[in-house]
Amino acid sequence: MGQTTVKIRAYSPGRYPILILELPSGDLRAAYYETGYDLGRSKPVEEGWVYENAIGRHSFVEVKPPRELSAGELYGFVGREIISLGRG
Repeated sequence: MGQTTVKIRAYSPGRYPILILELPSGDLRAAYYETGYDLGRSKPVEEGWVYENAIGRHSFVEVKPPRELSAGELYGFVGREIISLGRG
């Protein structure tokens, strides 16, 4: 799955970010730091949940426009561009 191109739609703030990803099929998935953002271990989520719960209640940061990269690049991207931002 490392070559699958995904779009990062949102991420949670904090030390171990959760990513909300859009797969090429259009399905949305929550992928976790603890699993190395393994798509096979991600969980399906609904569009409404992203806006009402993740962004609306849990302060996820929406990525506009969504960032597109291969699934194999997710862990490195998070370390370079999301976690490092929080260390200011």
